[in-house]
Amino acid sequence: MTFIYETYDTVSRSGFKDFRADIPDYITKNLKYALRPYQEEAIGRYLYYKSDSNQAFPEQVLYNMATGSGKTLLMAAVILEKYHQGERNFIFFVNNDNILTKTKDNFLESASGKYLFAEKIVMDRQIVTVREVTDFSDSRDDSINIVFTTIQKLHQDLNMPRENCLSYEQFKDISVVMLADEAHHLNAGLSKSEKDDNTSWTSTIETIQKTAKKSSIFEFTATIDLANPTLAQKYEKALLFKYDLKEFRLDKYSKDVLFHLVDGEVSNRMLQAILISQYRKKIALKNGINLKPLVMFKSQKITESQENLDAFLSLLDNLTPAAIQAQRNLVLEIDEKSSILKKTFVYFETVGISDSDLVSELQEDFRKERLLLIDGKNKHKDTLNLLNTLEQPTNEIRAIFAVDMLNEGWDVLNLFDIVRLYDTRDGKMTKNGFVAGKTTNTEKQLIGRGARYYPFVIGDNLEEKYIRKFDENENNELRVIEQLHYHSANNPRYISELKQVLRESGIFDDQNLEERELKLKDSFKKTRTYTDGVVWINRRLSYEQLLEQRQESLFDTTFIPKSFEVKLPTHGVRDIEAFDEAAYVSESLEALTFKFGETIGKNIVRTAINRNKKFSFDNLQKAFVGLASVAGFIDMLADIDMRVESQYHLVNDVTPEDKLYITEKLLHHIEKDLIATENCFFGSETFEQYKIKDLFEDNILRKYTVNHHSQAEFGVSQKNPAETQYFEDLDNLNWYAYDDNFGTSEEKLLVRLMKDLMTELEEKWTDIYLLRNEKAVRIYSFDKGQAFEPDFLLFANDKNTGNVSWQIFIEPKGSQFLDADSTFKNSKEGWKQEFLRQISERDEARTLVDDDRYRIVGLPFFNEAVGKDEVKKTLRGL
Repeated sequence: MTFIYETYDTVSRSGFKDFRADIPDYITKNLKYALRPYQEEAIGRYLYYKSDSNQAFPEQVLYNMATGSGKTLLMAAVILEKYHQGERNFIFFVNNDNILTKTKDNFLESASGKYLFAEKIVMDRQIVTVREVTDFSDSRDDSINIVFTTIQKLHQDLNMPRENCLSYEQFKDISVVMLADEAHHLNAGLSKSEKDDNTSWTSTIETIQKTAKKSSIFEFTATIDLANPTLAQKYEKALLFKYDLKEFRLDKYSKDVLFHLVDGEVSNRMLQAILISQYRKKIALKNGINLKPLVMFKSQKITESQENLDAFLSLLDNLTPAAIQAQRNLVLEIDEKSSILKKTFVYFETVGISDSDLVSELQEDFRKERLLLIDGKNKHKDTLNLLNTLEQPTNEIRAIFAVDMLNEGWDVLNLFDIVRLYDTRDGKMTKNGFVAGKTTNTEKQLIGRGARYYPFVIGDNLEEKYIRKFDENENNELRVIEQLHYHSANNPRYISELKQVLRESGIFDDQNLEERELKLKDSFKKTRTYTDGVVWINRRLSYEQLLEQRQESLFDTTFIPKSFEVKLPTHGVRDIEAFDEAAYVSESLEALTFKFGETIGKNIVRTAINRNKKFSFDNLQKAFVGLASVAGFIDMLADIDMRVESQYHLVNDVTPEDKLYITEKLLHHIEKDLIATENCFFGSETFEQYKIKDLFEDNILRKYTVNHHSQAEFGVSQKNPAETQYFEDLDNLNWYAYDDNFGTSEEKLLVRLMKDLMTELEEKWTDIYLLRNEKAVRIYSFDKGQAFEPDFLLFANDKNTGNVSWQIFIEPKGSQFLDADSTFKNSKEGWKQEFLRQISERDEARTLVDDDRYRIVGLPFFNEAVGKDEVKKTLRGL
């Protein structure tokens, strides 16, 4: 059996069809958040699928996407698309009341921090509202009308009809779109004998589909058992997009999961968790990140959860500096330098936080009012509100005590520590191998939810806000807020079982991972290049910043046309014979030309602007930075040369209605470019200097996936002849600044090329040093502001003149990026090579900086097979 998503995968990966290319503005402009690449792929596939002859009928789409991958934003995109198709009636249903409450905020409450739509939804120049309705008797044609319900209530309402509730009868005359979250619950009993019984949820949905005038269902779940032949058959033509936890993690959208194993009493687990949480809070604050890290204490039973909350409060009340010292003594027994608890105590000591101060902080930050007990007996409106706003600064909750309520549908990003307060296990070994028990599976689900990434920005790297930034250096202190720690007893058998199910789910991978440490050579750190040298980098600029840098007017009116033509519609009605040529004589057009501002009054222009919501003052200010008023925009239109054509007499006969029509046509012509300037970025043409020693880290720790049985070089030491095919004695290459190279084969071959060229280069240069760019340097393309981190930087000084220093960007590139003609020009990486060329070919004023003392150059891509000679030639010619 071939699922339809597999066909689409093949088409997408082959490059035959880019499903992301044509996402319409009525989706992107009406969402509060930008779609991630995989979300663009998901909605783009549906835009194609809706006309695919292979689609399921009635329309059925399944999105099987990882926990935390933003399924609700995708739902919002689907709603916009279906509204554009003419749909007005929507049902959102799920299995859990808590998810329902959260989703209502996502779709209805514009003041909510998690609201998903734009402040104003505009379709075809009309504002669209999102309304909650109890049934569709109150639907409005200008609105998105949504019934929010649980699958249980939907089933009850439809099969036991009552007044003011949904009924099957309502569907006979309407079209409806159903959105099912956590949709795996719909399939309860699907393979059992009660499949066709009206008590089954599946049957309820099927009856809606059969009854409605027209219906669509979009199902969203992270869990689907495709090994079940009944389910496989059901979703063969419906499963449009599959994006599992492994892909989610590899694309860097999740936290990394680590285990913190604690021997001894449960109280030790509790105390260590809040110590580590406080460390995270301080590291974030030190780096300007407003983070309130959350700890979850998980119990097995409701009664135990209350007991554990009481024990925690007792622990805090009786906490002393001696208890903190006892935990510090445990750290001394730990040999691993990467231990999170060791990092915690080292930091507290470094910044001078005493044990007594730490006791006071913990007692304040985790006091009773900042703890939340949530379970079936403690679920009410206020509790749910606290639970759904945990990321907001006004919410002071630091720890949650829970059982199983939060395993599914919980939406929180600032959870960093999960503490397992029980030591039982229920996995079993069978003749077919290990089978995880219910407890292990619910823990897997919870860890998957907690692994959602907490977004933050470092510097101006906005494009990396939602992904991990420090995979390349485990030593970076901010790495701690890219990690989820799971605290449990040191029970090797249980941990082995949990790791197994986490590996199978894709959220955890500790196999073939090897830590590699990279250090700058002591000899290099003694050089003037390191102590006094600089690296030149450009900045990413917004549209406003670019204009300021160029000292240009903030009003870029390039998309205001110099001239514009309009043909007025005829107001007559005629009947003619289809085959009588003599009956139809084309009427001649008369034309009137004028300056827009001389003929069209400002009051008419204001009327047209008010009717087109894309020309709100907020939008105009984004397009024309510094615009003081709408009148200023109207003045920009005054000098447009207009040509108006009509089949009826024009001179002195252009009515106010005609003038309004002309103006609306002109605004419609402008609007597509007007909105496009909102999020434009550029790379500065001016490079600024930073100290080399401030950017290139002295000690880098990174985990690589290494398979010693393959030919892959990434993660393999170049100075270890037992590991690499491209051995070089890096310790004795004085010009190579780091003590090893764990890069790809092309990166290792570049080092070999530099060694071969070094004698020639030393004839014209001195102080030559090659540094591998371990995320130290980032530059931005001039035209679009795309981020680029060249793999290597070569520094050198002129030997003869002694007053010119060279900075050379070098990018090795694998053959998989080659075009059919053995170039990189049209590949997805081609823009980087063009950018390197632009850096080198700028006019002298831009190439020479700081009184002509520095030259900044970009080399062509290095590739052993096709680019080696070009790189040689370029280096020799400098």
